Amino acid sequence: VTNNGQSVQSIQLINPITEKILHTVTIPTSWYGLQFSTNEKFLYASGGNDNWILRYPILNNKMNKPDTFFLGKKWPNRISPTGIALDEANHKMYVVTKDDNSLYIFNIQTKAIINKIALGAEAYTCVLSPDHKQLYISLWGGDKLVTVNTTTLAQTSLPVGDNPNEICLSKSGRFLYVANANDNSVSVIDTKKNAVIETLNAALYPDAVVGSTSNGVALSEDEKQLYIANADNNCLAVFDVKIPGASKSAGYIPTGWFPTNVKVIGKKIFVTNGKGLSSM
Repeated sequence: VTNNGQSVQSIQLINPITEKILHTVTIPTSWYGLQFSTNEKFLYASGGNDNWILRYPILNNKMNKPDTFFLGKKWPNRISPTGIALDEANHKMYVVTKDDNSLYIFNIQTKAIINKIALGAEAYTCVLSPDHKQLYISLWGGDKLVTVNTTTLAQTSLPVGDNPNEICLSKSGRFLYVANANDNSVSVIDTKKNAVIETLNAALYPDAVVGSTSNGVALSEDEKQLYIANADNNCLAVFDVKIPGASKSAGYIPTGWFPTNVKVIGKKIFVTNGKGLSSM
């Protein structure tokens, strides 16, 4: 878990079974972007306005001294990496940015930048398809989902909601869910058709004004339920998504103050609350 903001910024390594904090390290700057290597021996973290990716070796349940992947010089040079995706079989790391609106592709072994691709607007995160042939990018400032062919680097785009942020991909890679923070919604995408098949209204009632700030999304392990973090409603919206294209609202789960992210591990739902355990 990254803890970002005005005070000391940190990363915490947590055992989700025992719910115990194993280790905490201070990170100079950070924002969105965390990814474990497949063997879980390394943790990659976006370094925010320091314009680098930090790679922490995990040894004996501790994060050791990191090495770095440089995107460029530090602030005021405007880059700011956000989401990270790893293709370790092909020795590649994909990093998107929100200040220079780009996709950076690194060689993991040499730490060199292989490619830099303009995206046209601020990016939030990126997720690889299971076969690693497609990279899905939420274009936060462009109200689009961009798909990049990882072989040809050709781009296609699909309009979604306002300020798309976190992405959740089904295990098969067929269905993709992207939360749209500025219009209380989640776009459900059939990746085979490259089409939005439905838009879920995550707000507390059907004609609610903008303001739920839907900014996190996760599937249950059996992929029958979708959990949506509504930061400004202090809750998770829950949808029955057994039949994509015919989803149904299942209600809400109260959270702490300003839930920013949700993850499901087994039968447990973990929620990060950006402002505390209860609202003001």
